[in-house]
Parts: sequence; C-alpha cells; structure tokens
Amino acid sequence: MRWGMVLVVAVVLGACSESPPVAGRYVGHEVRGEQTVDVVMTLAPDGTGTWRVQGEEARFSWSAHGSGLRIYTSRGGVVEAKWHDGTLSLDLPGWGAIRLQASSAP
Repeated sequence: MRWGMVLVVAVVLGACSESPPVAGRYVGHEVRGEQTVDVVMTLAPDGTGTWRVQGEEARFSWSAHGSGLRIYTSRGGVVEAKWHDGTLSLDLPGWGAIRLQASSAP
C-alpha cells in the first residue's frame, strides 16, 4: 500500500513539473535531393499544431515532456522531439533527422 501512495505522489508531482515553453513557430530548411524544402511547425498553447511543407499542411496534437515533446499524428503515430534553447530536433519516419529553429515571424 505504501508503494502505491508513493507512485501516486510521483505521478502528481511529475505532472506539475515545469516543461520548457515550447509553444510557438519553428522553421527549417531541409535539403532533399537537389531541392531545398521549407518546413514550418506551429505549436499552439492548447496542444494542437500544424506541420507545413511546400504548401501542404497536416494537423497534429502535442504535449510537453521534460526537455522535449511528443507529437501525436492523426494516424496514431508518436514522434519524440528534443527541445533545447529554441531548437526542436526530431527524427521523422521517411525524412530522417530535422532541426527547427524558433521563429517570431508569422
């Protein structure tokens, strides 16, 4: 019984811990073959987001976890991203490693 209470307290404290302020707009320029592709990811404070590549847009949800975040795709996939000093680093299936910088531009 004591371990159960310890687990509950740990979960509650973990849920209340500070996460980095990751909401915002992130941009990157990825080289794919002989073409440079502009990538824009927007993370809204309500946990929704958009991913825009060359005029195509996809919606997703996200949540902050420790020093990073989890992106939940509409198809049920989960992508882990690391956040450090305004940079998001993630490894997307079919794309590979991507780094996006925080941007204040609309």
